[in-house]
Amino acid sequence: MPISKILWLKTIAKVFVFLVLFLIIVGIGQSFVASVLAKVFRVSTSQFYELIQMPAHHEKQLIFEVSNAVIEVIIILLFQKFNSGKISLKRMGFSLKNKGIEFLSGAILGIFLISIGFVILKMMGFVRVISLEFNPIIFVSYLFFFLIVAFTEELLARGLILNILLEGFNEYVSLSISAFIFAGLHLMNNYIDFIPFLNLILAGYLLGVFYILRHSIMFPIGLHFTWNFFQGPVFGFEVSGHNVKGIIQHQLVGSQIFTGGSFGFEGSMIAFPMMLLGIFFIYKYHKTFEI
Repeated sequence: MPISKILWLKTIAKVFVFLVLFLIIVGIGQSFVASVLAKVFRVSTSQFYELIQMPAHHEKQLIFEVSNAVIEVIIILLFQKFNSGKISLKRMGFSLKNKGIEFLSGAILGIFLISIGFVILKMMGFVRVISLEFNPIIFVSYLFFFLIVAFTEELLARGLILNILLEGFNEYVSLSISAFIFAGLHLMNNYIDFIPFLNLILAGYLLGVFYILRHSIMFPIGLHFTWNFFQGPVFGFEVSGHNVKGIIQHQLVGSQIFTGGSFGFEGSMIAFPMMLLGIFFIYKYHKTFEI
């Protein structure tokens, strides 16, 4: 068998084994955390799972997410040590040195894309604004929540999985495989459907293309964070099927093909061109600031 094919198979095997172990261990860890927190809040475990789906219980949601993030980061770092012989966030593309501008640039792009999408839906009559409600405690809680989500998901999908794939495949094959894996990790989300799944694949490209160009995870963390944060806590959409209380209280009007329905903006056909636009801007950014 050619050496290249052996390398491909070895790389795929690594990713497959890691994902299986990751999902099993995280699943066990989440169940344990949920049972402990259920006792703390004096409810049953099933009731706790129901509560953390409700925006009114944002503090429970944040505590649960922080606990899960700790478990996920530990597993990711241990597998990186197994794969490369040492634990190094820098090797995974995470570095604070001179990376603030990349995080900020990604964050600005996320705000821009989701804002344009909201304006388009509003102008087309698919969104009807009802009221504005601002709760500073909920706002700050969601701020930390979605920052943690962005960090852990990017560390997993780009920092580890895409990084491993690059060991055996060229950049664009690695990016494509990682994009499908990223979408696949959302298959258990509420209200997942064909259009949301396609959009999540494209989101994998959007979030991964900067990584293959610069080997930096800061830009995709910033983009991922503000895309989710402005989608939910600001504009009031569900975020990947999760109910979130937004500042803008609105009513969706018309087909969910355009509105995204209960999955959120990522379930809308309007999200597709927004993400393509984002990929274009990332390439322009790379060419403009190429070192």
